[in-house]
Amino acid sequence: MNELDHASERLEGLIVDMVKLMTKYQNDSEKIVGNLQKELDKSLAQQRQMMVAMVREELLQEASHQVESYTEDMEEARNQMLQQVGEFNTYLRSVKNENQKIFKQAVLGTAITLAALIIGGIALVFFYSNIISQKKLEADMLTRINNADIVQCGNNLCAKTGKAGANGYRIIQNRR
Repeated sequence: MNELDHASERLEGLIVDMVKLMTKYQNDSEKIVGNLQKELDKSLAQQRQMMVAMVREELLQEASHQVESYTEDMEEARNQMLQQVGEFNTYLRSVKNENQKIFKQAVLGTAITLAALIIGGIALVFFYSNIISQKKLEADMLTRINNADIVQCGNNLCAKTGKAGANGYRIIQNRR
């Protein structure tokens, strides 16, 4: 039994060595897997960072392009608005000038009309004052004739005068 014991001890030693080897293999494998896992995580993190940077760069480029396009559109709209405002201001100036011309013509026409009315009024006042003074004289004369004592003496008119005559009346002579 010696050999058997010896073989059994050797077998036991081999089994212990094998268990040690397996344990070492397991530990080494865990280290390798751990290192590999770390490398994979590191690689994934780097890839993630690269992808994020790439997406960020692409988004920034797209956003920059959109902002440039928007800026160009707004600049074009601004230029169009400035042009339209300039045209509108030109139109307003021409309308204002036309309105001023019309206003000046209206004021001039009104002034001429008023002057003509005033001159006409003054002329009418002088004309009618002359007529009125003539008519006053005629009215005064008619009042005197109306107040006079005139009668018909045959085919003639006779007027009573302050001098005595036949019946106190004298014949009025016709005008020649």
